[in-house]
Amino acid sequence: MEKKKWHRSPGIKGLLLLFQYIFLGAVIFSGLFLITSLAHGLRLSDSGKDYLDSTAFANTLYDAAYDVMYGISGTFPYTNVSWKGLSQNEASQSSDKNASSAAHASLIQTSASQVVDLNEIANDEEISFQNTSGLAYSVSDLEKWAQDFDTSSGNPIVICHQASSAGESLSRHYYYVQDFLEKIDSGELDFSVDMEYYGFSDSATEIASYDENLKQLIEDIKYDMQYGVMDDLSGIQITSGDGKVLYDSISLYDGYYEPTEAYPPQGADSILDVLNSNAKWNDRIDEAFESLYSLLSRTDFYIQQEQILKNYSQGHSNMSYIYINEDDGQVISNDSELEAQLGYTLERSVTHADSAIEKPTADNMVGTIDYCTKLTDLLKSINGISYVLIQYQPDGFTSNLAGLRKYNTFPGNNVTCDSWKEVANSLLPAVNSNFIFAAYVDQTFPVSDTFFADKTFFENYSSYQKPVFLFFLLCSFLFLAAFVWLTAIAGRKNSDQKLHLCFFDRWPTELSAGLILLAWFPVLVRFLQCLSFADYQIGRLRATSLLDVSLLLKLMILGLYTLFWFQIGYLSLVRRIKAKQLWKNSILRRLLVLTSRLIHSASHKLHALADLYSRNTAARLKATFAFLCFLFIKYIICGPLLGSMQLFFFFSCLADLLILLYVITKACSREQIIKGLREISNGNLQYKIPLERLWGDDKHIAEYINNIGSGLDAAVENSVKNERMKTELITNVSHDLKTPLTSIISYIDLLKRENFTDPKVLEYLDILEAKAARLKVLTEDVVEASKASTGNLTLNMNNLDFVEMLHQVIGEFEERFEEHHLTMIVHFPDEPSVIYADGQRLWRVLENIFGNVTKYAMEDTRVYAEVMNAHGQVVFTLKNISAQPLNFAAEELTERFVRGDVARGTEGSGLGLSIAKSLTELQGGKFQLYLDGDLFKVTITFQAQNSKCTDAEVPAQPKPEAR
Repeated sequence: MEKKKWHRSPGIKGLLLLFQYIFLGAVIFSGLFLITSLAHGLRLSDSGKDYLDSTAFANTLYDAAYDVMYGISGTFPYTNVSWKGLSQNEASQSSDKNASSAAHASLIQTSASQVVDLNEIANDEEISFQNTSGLAYSVSDLEKWAQDFDTSSGNPIVICHQASSAGESLSRHYYYVQDFLEKIDSGELDFSVDMEYYGFSDSATEIASYDENLKQLIEDIKYDMQYGVMDDLSGIQITSGDGKVLYDSISLYDGYYEPTEAYPPQGADSILDVLNSNAKWNDRIDEAFESLYSLLSRTDFYIQQEQILKNYSQGHSNMSYIYINEDDGQVISNDSELEAQLGYTLERSVTHADSAIEKPTADNMVGTIDYCTKLTDLLKSINGISYVLIQYQPDGFTSNLAGLRKYNTFPGNNVTCDSWKEVANSLLPAVNSNFIFAAYVDQTFPVSDTFFADKTFFENYSSYQKPVFLFFLLCSFLFLAAFVWLTAIAGRKNSDQKLHLCFFDRWPTELSAGLILLAWFPVLVRFLQCLSFADYQIGRLRATSLLDVSLLLKLMILGLYTLFWFQIGYLSLVRRIKAKQLWKNSILRRLLVLTSRLIHSASHKLHALADLYSRNTAARLKATFAFLCFLFIKYIICGPLLGSMQLFFFFSCLADLLILLYVITKACSREQIIKGLREISNGNLQYKIPLERLWGDDKHIAEYINNIGSGLDAAVENSVKNERMKTELITNVSHDLKTPLTSIISYIDLLKRENFTDPKVLEYLDILEAKAARLKVLTEDVVEASKASTGNLTLNMNNLDFVEMLHQVIGEFEERFEEHHLTMIVHFPDEPSVIYADGQRLWRVLENIFGNVTKYAMEDTRVYAEVMNAHGQVVFTLKNISAQPLNFAAEELTERFVRGDVARGTEGSGLGLSIAKSLTELQGGKFQLYLDGDLFKVTITFQAQNSKCTDAEVPAQPKPEAR
C-alpha cells in the first residue's frame, strides 16, 4: 500500500487556505500603514531620525515654498503693472522703499479702485488703469464678477445693420434678443419679410393664405431668435412703426466668449450701450467679449493666488518667506521684522549698481550692499530655524536642511538642491532673472499648521516604518509560499497519485471564469470606491491619526472576499491545466470544432451536390433547367405581360396548383415503389409492382424492381435446391459409409477373438478398433449436423427441469473432469427452471459443450456453470479457460469442422458446437459464444415455462470479439 503524503492531506490544505487569509489581512494592514505614512511624507530612511533632519521635513518645506512661489507668480503681474501705472502723486505716497511690503499692500488696494480698459487687454498693452477707449470695468466689480462668471448662459444678441437711408454714422446696432422682441411686440419695430425669398406668393387669389403664412413665419423667427437659433435671416429687414426701413439686415451673434453680464462697464448700463454709441467698438463685438472673458479669467487667477499668500501670512504659518526682485526693487514677505532688518533698497543693491555702471570698480561701487550675503548672515544668526535661500546664480543656493542630502528613489517625491533652483527659476518673476528668495521655519513650531501636524505625525509613526516594512515583506513571502504550496498539491490527494477534479472544474472554462468575474466585479467597483475614499482620508489626515478603523475593516473585508473568489478561480485553473482540461473543456474550442464541422459538412454537401450533377447529369440538369424555366416564365415574362396584380396572383396560384398535382402524382408513384420494395424485402419475391399508373423514371424503376424480385426468387429457389442436394449427398454418402464401416468393426471384433499372442498384432487391432470407432462417430456427427442444419429432425418437445438435467450431465462428466484436473463451480437456483425442449436433443447439446470443455480447457483450472431465471427466461452460462490461444472469432467455432486447437492434436470432429447451436435453435433457444482473451464462454437461453422467475436483470453479454 502506498504511503500517505502528509503535505497533501485535507487538513494541510485547509490550514494553507486559512493562513492565506491571515497573511493577506496582515499584508493589507501593513501595506495601508506604509502607503498612508508615505503619503504623509515618511520615508524608510527617516526611521530613527529627528523630524528636522528628515526628508519628510525637507519635502514639507519644499511644498510650502512652492505654494508661496506659485502665489507670487500669480499676483506679481498685476501688482507690478499697478506700480508702473500709478500717477506721480500716487507713487509719491508710497516712496518709502524700506516699507515696501506696506507699499505693495497699498498698491493692491489702490489698483482695486481703478478701472481696466478692454482695449488694452485686446491689444495686449500695458494696463494704465484708466478708461482710454470708452469700454472699461471697475477692478472691484471685476474681482466680484470673476468669482462666479459663466459663458454658457449668455443672452442671445441681435446684430442689426443700419440702412443707408437711416442716416446713422454707426454701421451696426446691437440688442439683446429679449429687448429686441419687446420692441417688436410694442410696435416700435417691425419685421419686413421678403415672402418670395421664403417661397410664398402674394397673388390676389391667395391673399388669405399669404397673410397666414406671413404671420406664422414671423412667429417662427421670433421663437428661433428667443432661443438663439442661427437661422437664415437674409430675407428680413427691420422697419420703424411708420414703415421706415431702419436695418436692412439682421443676424444673431454666435460668439463663444459671451459671459452673463453681471456688472455694467464704466459710464454705461451694459456693454451693448458702449458698442452702440462708441465708434471705436461698434464693429468689434467679438474683441469686446473675448477681452472681457480674458480679463475675468486673469482676475480669477489673481484672486486664487492672492488667497494662497494669505494662507501663509504672518501668524498663520510656521514658515516665513521673503522675495526680492532685484530688477525693480519689489519686496514681498510675511516677516516684517526680518524685512526691516534687511533694509533692502534698489539703489544700494550690488546687482542694480552693477547693471547701471558700465565698468564697475571699487570706487564707484562704494556704498552698495550685497543683500544676498546680508540675508544669509541674518538667517544664520537666527537660532532655531531651518532655512533655504536661493539667488539666481550658478551656485546661489544656501540651506541648513539635512534632508536635502538624501537621495531616496522609492517612492519618489524627493527634493534636492537642484529641485529648489529649478522651481524658483520657473515660477518667480523677474525681468532679468535677478531675484532673492528665502524660506525659513521656526523649529519650535508655535503655530498649529501643516508643519506642526507633520511633526506630530512623524514623531508618532516614523519609528514603526522599518518593523512594519519587514513585517509586510515577511507576510507577503508567506502568502506567496502558501500559494505555491497550494498550486503544487492542487487536485492531489494524500492517498494516491491520481488527479482529482471537483464539480466546478468540469464546468466549461468560460462559464466558470464568467461566474467568478460576475461575483467579483461588483466588489471590485466597491473596492475602487473605497480606494478613492482612502485617498480622501489620507489627504485630510495631517494630524495624529493614521487611518480610519472602519475604512481599514472595509478594505479587509473586500480584500478577503476578493481572495476567496481568486482562490476558487486560480486553483480550478491549476487543476484544469494539470488535467489538460483548460482548452479541452472550453466553449471556444467547442465553437471552433462546431464551426470546423459545419465548414466540413458544407464542403461535403457542396462536393455531394457536384457529385450529384456528375452522375446522371442529364436528369439533374433537366430538373434544374425546368425549375429555372418555371421561375423565368412566372416572374420575368408573365409578371410584366399581365400588368395587373390580380391576374398575376391568379396565374401564380394556377401554376402552383399544377405543381402541387405533379408532386402528389409523384408521391403516389413513390408509395407504390416503396410498397413493392417492402414486400420483396419481407420475402414475398412473387410480388409485382403495378405499372399501369406509373410513367417516366418511376415506371422504369418499378420495372427494374420487378426484375430484381424475379431474379431473387430464382436465386433463392436455386439455393434451396442446391442445399437440399448437398444434404442428400451427405446423408447418402454417410449411409453408404456405414455399411463397410460396420463390416470393418465386425471383422476387427472377430480378429480379436482369435486370441493372437503377438503383441504387435494386438496393438494393430487396438488401433484399427479406435480409428474405426472414431470414423463411426464422425459419420454419425456428419449425418446429425446435416439433419440439424436443415431441420430434418423430429423433436419430442416436453417441459423439463433444466437444472436437474444439468446435474445429470455434470455427474456423467465428473470422472472426466477429475482426469483433467478441472474443478466444477456451479451456481444454480433453488427453484425449478422449467423449459420447453426435447430432452434427448438438449442432452446432446449439453454433452457437446461439456465434452468441448474436457477437450480444450486448461488443466488445474475452474469451470463455472450458472443458471439464472430472469424476465421469463432461463439463462445457462458455462465458462472455462482455454489451454490453447483463441486467435479467431467466436463465430468461427460454430462453423463445421472448426476445432479449438489449430494443430488438431486432440480428438474431435469440429462439429460439436455447430450441432449444439443448430439443435438449440431448433428447440427455440439461443446459443451464443463469447471470447475474452483465453476465456471461453457459452450462453444458452430458453423461455421459462413456470411463473417463479425473478425480476433479476439478465447480465449484459459482451459482443463477440472480432479477431
